[in-house]
Amino acid sequence: MMGRLPVAPRPYRDELLSSWLGRVACRYGLDAESLVDALSVADGEGDAHKISIDDAAPSREEVVCWAQACGVDPARLVRLTLARRRAERANVWFSSVGPPWAPTVSRSPPVCCACFESDRVAGRDEYLRADWMLAERCVCPAHRQLLRDRCPHCRGSLHFAYRLRDGRVRIACRECGLELAARSADDGALIDALISIQDRIGVIVSGPPQGRGRLEKALRTLWAPLDDPGAARPVLTLWIDEPGWRCPTEAQGSIGAPFPLGRLPIGLRIATLVAADAAFGLDDELLDDASDAAAFMIRRAAPLRGFPQQRRSAPGFVASARRSSSDYRRLARKILTSPELRAAVELPERRRQRVLSRLMDAALAAGAAKAGPPVQ
Repeated sequence: MMGRLPVAPRPYRDELLSSWLGRVACRYGLDAESLVDALSVADGEGDAHKISIDDAAPSREEVVCWAQACGVDPARLVRLTLARRRAERANVWFSSVGPPWAPTVSRSPPVCCACFESDRVAGRDEYLRADWMLAERCVCPAHRQLLRDRCPHCRGSLHFAYRLRDGRVRIACRECGLELAARSADDGALIDALISIQDRIGVIVSGPPQGRGRLEKALRTLWAPLDDPGAARPVLTLWIDEPGWRCPTEAQGSIGAPFPLGRLPIGLRIATLVAADAAFGLDDELLDDASDAAAFMIRRAAPLRGFPQQRRSAPGFVASARRSSSDYRRLARKILTSPELRAAVELPERRRQRVLSRLMDAALAAGAAKAGPPVQ
C-alpha cells in the first residue's frame, strides 16, 4: 500500500467523488484517473489500463485505498457517492452514457460557471457539485443560470482539466485550456419555469414508484421513434416547431431508450422537460391520456423494445450486481493462473472452453459471496 500523500485537500460536502480526486491529483501534476491508477499499482491491483472512477458506487477496496492514501475517513468518502446521496434513485436518473440496456454514470456533468466564480471569490478550490449529475437538472438554482455541457470558449463538449493557480484549484476546459469560471446571468421567465419543472421531477423521482413509473413512461413516449421502430427522429419532433428538424448526432442514442433524460445534452433536456410538463403534466395527474397533445403523441410513438432495468440493491456503495475494474482484474488473474486451466491447454477447443466457463462461473460466484455489506 502506498504511504500517505503529503498534501490532500478535504472533500467538500456537496462535491462529486471524482471532483475531489481531481483536486488531489492536480497537486501532483496528475489527472484523477492517473492518480487512482497509481494508487492501485502501489496496492498490487493495477495494470497498463487506466481505472475509471465510479461516482455512483465504487468498490469498498477502492474507497479504502483512496482514504488511507489521503488520510480521510472512508465513511466520509462513502458519503460523496451518488449511491449514498440519492439512495432512492436508479443510475438512469443521473447524467449517463452507454447503451440503453446498460446505463452507466460516467458522463461529465453539465456545470454552472457562476458556481466556479463563487468558489474563486470565496478563496477556495473550484469543484464539481454532485447535484449537477441529476438527470433533470438543467438550471443552477443558486445562480439562476442554465447549466453548460459545452465549453463557452471553444464550444466543444466539456471535459475538465484541474489546474493549480496560486495554491487553489481552477477548473478549465481540457480541449482549449481556458478556465470556466464566469459571472452569473439571469435568463428570466425561462429560468423560473425550468426550476419549477426540475423541482417537481425531483419530488416525483424521490416519491412512490407509481409516480416515477408514470414519469418514465411519459419520457419514453417523447423519445420513442416517430411512427416506425427504426425511425431516426423521436416523437419529440412533433413538439419542436421547426420544419425538417433532425435529432442531433449526440442524442441519436436516446431514441428508443427506456430512460433517455440523463443521456441528453442540455438543450434537448430542456425541450424534453418543457414538452413533458405541457403535454403530460408533472403533477398527480401525470400522463393524463385525456390531453389531446399526449394522446396524439402516444398514437405516433412506435413500440419500444424491452430492456432490463438496472437499480442498486442497497443504499451503500457496494452492490452485488456491480464490480469495479480492479475486481474484474482480480477475478481474471485468478482464472488465468488456475492450475485447472493450465492443465486444460492440451484439451480439444470445446472442452477447454467448458473448463474456462466453469472457472469463470466459480470465480464470479465466489466474488459475490465475499462482498460484504455496504458501509453505512
